[in-house]
Amino acid sequence: MKFTPQTFKEIAELALSNERYNVYDLKLEHLTDSLTELRAGKETRGPKHENIEEVYMCLEGNGEMEIDAERFKFEKGDVVTIPLGAFHRVYNNSKKEMKFLAVFEKYERPK
Repeated sequence: MKFTPQTFKEIAELALSNERYNVYDLKLEHLTDSLTELRAGKETRGPKHENIEEVYMCLEGNGEMEIDAERFKFEKGDVVTIPLGAFHRVYNNSKKEMKFLAVFEKYERPK
């Protein structure tokens, strides 16, 4: 299936919505595709998953990503892999919303 961020939101479930971001999950048989709309000046919670690898792709905007002790630019078109058990956080230090896609093995997301 091919999606734009807008068409993805139309078929995915709104998994989280708060002052930081909106997160939309599309659950496949074995994977979850997750679209995050990170508000300007905000950052993600900074999770760490012991048994899950992830792939992040920046779709719109720019900011920074932190993986364990390393922090680097994360911009439109960038693809980043998150190893098992690695702490990771995305920072939107711009004045515009940032959109990124995460793909990971399906699990129950904490609310």
